[in-house]
Amino acid sequence: MFYRLHSSAGNTVGIDDYLGYLEIGDNGYCRRYVEIRADGTALRYSADHEADGLGQLPEGPWDDDEAGQREYGAVLPISRELFEAVWRLTRCVNESADP
Repeated sequence: MFYRLHSSAGNTVGIDDYLGYLEIGDNGYCRRYVEIRADGTALRYSADHEADGLGQLPEGPWDDDEAGQREYGAVLPISRELFEAVWRLTRCVNESADP
């Protein structure tokens, strides 16, 4: 598995600003995802909760080269520990009262 932080800040394609924390499996598909939007709204997605009316787990295999194109923002590798801390500590508006 590997972990990425995607920031849409500075994108040139009109994507709203957000930070996306991704856990990507060995098969290249996103396993868990936390999105924190510019207004502070946070969303959480995994195999147990792939989509809702607010967003969804990223689809398709992850491609560092494509995701890292400047027009989409910036992508950085992050540690598993950072991802786990964000996953554990972020309170998301689309999760039940029992995480």
